[in-house]
Amino acid sequence: MASTEGPVMSERRFALVDFTCKGKTGRLHLYEAGRTHSLLRAVAHAATKRELVAKQRPPQWAPPSIFRQPKFLTGAEAIEEAELKALQRHA
Repeated sequence: MASTEGPVMSERRFALVDFTCKGKTGRLHLYEAGRTHSLLRAVAHAATKRELVAKQRPPQWAPPSIFRQPKFLTGAEAIEEAELKALQRHA
């Protein structure tokens, strides 16, 4: 289970592709390609691992095709990332 201690940290990331992620309340969030979004730290790290976001816009970035379906980032992926970070802090 992810730790709920301390303030919730967020990170700004540039969305490389459209993707969705379900929030803690079960609400689905859409992150649009070409925009910079504030993401929870665990979501930002999980999305970075899947190459859905970058810290900044890459120089040769081009918008994805409108025919490309949005990706989906599961809550489990974000929780796994948060647990891994917590374990690394305590090790």
